[in-house]
Amino acid sequence: MSKKLFVLSVVFVLVLALTGSVLAADTFKIGVVTPDADHGFTGESVAHARAELEAKSKELGFEYKFEVGGEAAKQIAALETILEWKPDVIVLWPLEGQQLKNIAMTIMDSGVKLIIYDRLIDGFKPTAEIMGDNESIGKMMGEYLLKYFDEQLKAGETITYLRFIGDSSTVSIQRSKGMDDVIAASAYKDQFKQIQENYQTDWSNAKAQEQMENWLNTADAKEIEDLDLIVTHDDEVVDGVVVALNNYYNSNPSAKLNVKLITGVGGRRETLATFDKPVANGIDLVTYYFSPSFIREAIRLGIAAAKGEQYQGQDINGQLFLIPSIEIDKTNVDEFRNSEAFKERYSISLN
Repeated sequence: MSKKLFVLSVVFVLVLALTGSVLAADTFKIGVVTPDADHGFTGESVAHARAELEAKSKELGFEYKFEVGGEAAKQIAALETILEWKPDVIVLWPLEGQQLKNIAMTIMDSGVKLIIYDRLIDGFKPTAEIMGDNESIGKMMGEYLLKYFDEQLKAGETITYLRFIGDSSTVSIQRSKGMDDVIAASAYKDQFKQIQENYQTDWSNAKAQEQMENWLNTADAKEIEDLDLIVTHDDEVVDGVVVALNNYYNSNPSAKLNVKLITGVGGRRETLATFDKPVANGIDLVTYYFSPSFIREAIRLGIAAAKGEQYQGQDINGQLFLIPSIEIDKTNVDEFRNSEAFKERYSISLN
């Protein structure tokens, strides 16, 4: 071999070695753990998570493991398995934050970056947190109620309501707090009257329907007649409540049903279809955009953390990122249906 060819060969080997080391430095491993796809919202979320991981792994060349768990114990087992795989970052959507606190601490202690999505873990600081802006949703809801019932409130009337929450997580706590804080700070704080303790629906439309039906079947006629408002934290819960109200109204045509407004959270197309037809004597609906596609942002945040990059122009460590919402009622529902946010939610097939 000539001296010139030898030099070129050495250079070529060095280039390959350097290129290989650069590629190796750019590759990373991500683990993602979510709740099981046991109802509409989580089912859509799981589909969005899989789609985002598949698309981004093809684009960037990283490895990933994706696990679901319908109970805290199953999520813990999934996290332990992924941790043995030695990932660079884990994205966790915890079912019950406090039950996963110990494994979350183990992940951080092992040097793996941890992104918490949707439900916070009290007294614990991961690499970063990302969630829908639940407290702001509650505040927008409270402000809407003050405007919607303005005439009744100014006339000194009492607004009686039922409230259907999702569960005991920070999501429900923050949404309730946001609404309650706005009303408590208003001149009409004593005119809003919750007439039953919160109904915990576990985000189930069937359970919400049963709870609404039970109340209608046990409350006296005056209580039913005086009910002005039904507050819920989820569009699927709205659907269950609406079925119960329609059934009651259709089977009791002489009954006086004076509910004026139902609130929801989601912006799902099935619930938005309710705007297209009258609900039990013309009840209005308002909902707040909160999409299963939000989990894509959690995965994008995890990718940025693995690559040591900023997310949306901000340093990641110790940050809480809040995804803003959109208020949707009969004045803008058609505009929302044509928005990019709505299109992204329904950009995937659930089959």
